[in-house]
Amino acid sequence: MSGDSAAGPQAPEPRRVRGGWRDVWQLHIPLVLVLSLCTVFTIIEARRASEGVWRAWAYMFEWPLIGLFTIWIWHRYRTEGSVAKGLARRWRERVARLSAAVDDDADAAAPAVPEKQPEPEDPGLDAWKAYVEDLRRREPPGPPLPPGHET
Repeated sequence: MSGDSAAGPQAPEPRRVRGGWRDVWQLHIPLVLVLSLCTVFTIIEARRASEGVWRAWAYMFEWPLIGLFTIWIWHRYRTEGSVAKGLARRWRERVARLSAAVDDDADAAAPAVPEKQPEPEDPGLDAWKAYVEDLRRREPPGPPLPPGHET
C-alpha cells in the first residue's frame, strides 16, 4: 500500500512494449505476411482496374485499408497486450469522466420538478367525449346483434 486511498486518483498504467521471440512469431511475422499479401493484392487489383474491371476499383482501395487495420491491431497488441483490454480501459475512463461531469452538473443545479399543470377546459373535447359515450351506448362495440335481437 503506497498510501493512496481507493477513491483517490490513480496514475495511469505505463504503456508496455513487449519483446522477445514470442512477439516475433506472434506479431511481427504475421504483420509482414499480411502486409505483403495486401500489397500484392492491391497491385493485382490496380492492374485489373486499369484493364477496365470496374469492381476492381473497390478492391484496390479495400486491400490498403485492411493493411492499415492490421497495423493498428499490431500496434495495439504491442502496447496494450490485447485489443479488448485497451478498449475496455479507455471505455471505463470515459464512463467515469462522464459520470463525474453529470454528478457535478447535478450538484450545481438540481433540476426542479415541474408541477403538472391542470388541463384547460376544452368544450369541443367535452362534446366529443359525450358523443362517443352516446354512440357506445346506442351501438355497443363488438359484432352486430342477430336480427330480431334488441338490447
